Amino acid sequence: MKPRALLLALSLAGSPVWAQQDSLFPDSVLREAVRLVTEGQGDSARALVRSRLSAWSPQDSLYPLALFTAGVVAQAAESALTYFRRVSIEYSRSRWAPAALLRLAQYAFARGDWNGALRSAERVLLDYPGSPERAAAAYWAGRSHLELGNLAEACRLFERAEAEAGLEVEIANRARFYLQRCRTVATRDTAAARPGTAATRASFSVQVAAVQSPVAADEVMRSLRARGYEPRVIRDTDGLFKVRVGQFRSREEAQRLAAELRRILGGNPFVVEER
Repeated sequence: MKPRALLLALSLAGSPVWAQQDSLFPDSVLREAVRLVTEGQGDSARALVRSRLSAWSPQDSLYPLALFTAGVVAQAAESALTYFRRVSIEYSRSRWAPAALLRLAQYAFARGDWNGALRSAERVLLDYPGSPERAAAAYWAGRSHLELGNLAEACRLFERAEAEAGLEVEIANRARFYLQRCRTVATRDTAAARPGTAATRASFSVQVAAVQSPVAADEVMRSLRARGYEPRVIRDTDGLFKVRVGQFRSREEAQRLAAELRRILGGNPFVVEER
């Protein structure tokens, strides 16, 4: 996925932007700019944002919203991140500061900067406890802790994300997906602690793609990570690189994930049994 497409996916998908569009984008012109950029009309979107930035002064109450929207519609990733940083620093008391921090966390995660993602997400949780972005921030903080090997803290944050998601169904579903892993690990550890008891391993996964090169596999994995999933790649005996998501003890759980991936990504993800 190209940097601009990745940034747009991270800025808009899996976040409260659409569920609370009127509250996050109360200005009709800036709402229109966001709509245009999602339809591929980036130049028109940026022109609308420039008109607002020119018309408003930096002291205007909606000026940070114009900066935030400039980040959403920016053509270059670094430009977008500059706008989000400005909102989070220069307008830290504004409604849009936690939303900007969330975008910074998501993009840092996509780059593999787990510590950077964690810092931005934790700022939302610590400095803006009443923010609508707190569930998404808890989710991305959990993902970052997971990548850093802090499973217990990751599971705690996924529980918080699920509990606080409210109408953000996609965030709740993603948190539940990782909570299944938490419960599987807890069950396995409990079984391993019992004398004479063998730990049970998950054996069902969802295969999203089978490609011929590691470059193609990396592209698929980046796309999945941008949407909040944790893919892995397996080099099979047929020479193909197979990108898979999830590890479940039952086929039914894996089938639910396969249906979700088909809805989000299209194609034909299917359940495989791993031995």
